[in-house]
Amino acid sequence: MRSRSFRFVVIDEAFGRGSDESAQYGLRLFAQLNLQILIVTPLQKIHIIEPFVSNVGFVHNEEGKASMLRNLSIEEYREEKARKGT
Repeated sequence: MRSRSFRFVVIDEAFGRGSDESAQYGLRLFAQLNLQILIVTPLQKIHIIEPFVSNVGFVHNEEGKASMLRNLSIEEYREEKARKGT
């Protein structure tokens, strides 16, 4: 049975130093505990979190004045990634 309590975890600078395997283990554990997570990670590590998230947000600050946030569903992200061939 799922708890009705709100369980939210924020992970900043996620997975920059650890192995991909340890990061995936932690993400599976968070899922088993029914935690909602907000992960801040460098773009080169997004492949680690991709199977565990439903949305991604990209923060862009072109001139160092005002940050912009672009929010995509994981499906939109995968479609755009496939179009760009990355």
